[in-house]
Amino acid sequence: MNLLLVDDHALFREGLRALLAGISPGVNLREAACVKGAIAECTTTRFQMVLLDLGLATTDGLGTLEAFRVAIPEVPVIVLSGEENPRYIKGAIDLGAVGFIPKAHTSKLMIAALRFVLAGGIYLPPTLLHDEGDMGKPSAAPAGAVAAAFARLSPRQQEVATLLLQGQSNKVIARRLALSEGTVKAHVSAIFQVVGARSRVEAVIIAAKSGIQAEHIGGGSISTSSRVHTLERMPRTSQLCESDIPEFA
Repeated sequence: MNLLLVDDHALFREGLRALLAGISPGVNLREAACVKGAIAECTTTRFQMVLLDLGLATTDGLGTLEAFRVAIPEVPVIVLSGEENPRYIKGAIDLGAVGFIPKAHTSKLMIAALRFVLAGGIYLPPTLLHDEGDMGKPSAAPAGAVAAAFARLSPRQQEVATLLLQGQSNKVIARRLALSEGTVKAHVSAIFQVVGARSRVEAVIIAAKSGIQAEHIGGGSISTSSRVHTLERMPRTSQLCESDIPEFA
């Protein structure tokens, strides 16, 4: 598995490299210190995931994620950040991040979170999952009802939902499924209506809280044995440790 770590602090990169080596010897980690360097790496290597720090010297905040996603829209991005404000995390999800790992996590918890996302889960910190704010609606439906809602989607809508939960934009979804962007937009609107979401952010959080898995394209099914996991169905974050997360190939 090829991973790209984008962080301008050499000491943090070295520490994370050591953590990843402890997760699996099969991880091939490449490094970049800026968005420009990360984009260059992606032109020569096919990465399965990018770990992106939003606090770089040359770019900062959500603009870092946006700049990378504009240039490299199809590679899944996990955000690493010292910021844990729920609105900030929602902003990252809205820009297409498929996970958010706070740098304040302990080493054991970061190992667990990293293994979790490398196994295909979407890791969202409890500061977001437990934040009700103006999102009472997404938190209200029980997991079974949410799973049933996803199951009611048409096969094409399920394909769109798969890519949507992977952080893909309408443009990328349209290209992947050979559809017009207008058609994709209509499918996305229908998905929101069925699952009770008002935005992509809410759709991801609904899935994360309910343990919904969007299977890879071709399966056309939504499973509750999810790759999009909720911390509510796992040990509390303070107790999350390396043994809580399954090994990955």
